[in-house]
Amino acid sequence: MVKRLKIIIIISTFTCLVSVTETVQHKEYYRSLPPVDYSLANAEKNDVKYRLFTNISDETGTFLTEESVKNINIKKYVPTIVLIHGWTTNDTSPWYPIVKNKYFEKGTHNIIYINWQKAGNLEYDVSSANIKPVGKYIAEFLIKSGIQREQVHIIGHSLGSQLASFIGKFYTKLTGEKLGRITGLDPAGPKFEHPLLPENLHLSQKDAEFVDVIHTDIEWFGYTMPIGHIDFYPNNGGHQPGCPTREIDDNCSHARSTLYFAESISKSIVATECTIEAEDTINIKTIEGGKQVIFGQKTNKKARGSYVFSTNSEKLFL
Repeated sequence: MVKRLKIIIIISTFTCLVSVTETVQHKEYYRSLPPVDYSLANAEKNDVKYRLFTNISDETGTFLTEESVKNINIKKYVPTIVLIHGWTTNDTSPWYPIVKNKYFEKGTHNIIYINWQKAGNLEYDVSSANIKPVGKYIAEFLIKSGIQREQVHIIGHSLGSQLASFIGKFYTKLTGEKLGRITGLDPAGPKFEHPLLPENLHLSQKDAEFVDVIHTDIEWFGYTMPIGHIDFYPNNGGHQPGCPTREIDDNCSHARSTLYFAESISKSIVATECTIEAEDTINIKTIEGGKQVIFGQKTNKKARGSYVFSTNSEKLFL
């Protein structure tokens, strides 16, 4: 009986060591990637598709172009939510309709689906570079739409978060003014968190009047360090409760940011201020007696700093 128990312990320990080793190797691989080379960009204006929804009963939306948007009767003074998918996906991303319907349940909105799959479904090096020209195209579209800048709230996931940054940068360059809000849902980290990539070439708090960021997959597919006016680290920002091991599904934690934010549109959860220390590993510590804010859609736009909170392991997460 004793011998049998020892064998089980040895096998279990070996499995854990393999898992830890693979995790470290993956982290080192992402860290070793060179910074984004924007000279690789090959996107064209017609690579970007726009679809407008103005009520919850409309399931197909109205396709727009930079030319046609001037002739469409868009309500220019209501909140306008612009949804941007990440790498290797499109405007059929499952989180789009979830977020759309949550906003319509709150009241009148313009919801714009962005589909940039032609430029965003290429090799990662090229798709990463394409966010720069695509950002310019979308900024030009928003300017032509006549929608009031302070009403615009761009919500991007992963590489879509980094694309949102260039929409903000080009909007400011072309108009001299900033868009209202950018929410980064686990912004892409590989290539963008490289120390040689300057702040003006990835998402930062300078890209809109208010930039909030949700980190759910740090040191993996997501950006690790704070880059917004306010940064949220659900469950300390790493592997999320209820997600399988990364060997089984390495996208679950990365995608969880979209679901947390969607729930925050109608629900509230309090987050507590924390510190982020980066040495060999990332150390996130809750500040005892620290400030508290509401997470997500309802967060205080004047709040600053980094915050943590815990979630459930399944829906409803908040």
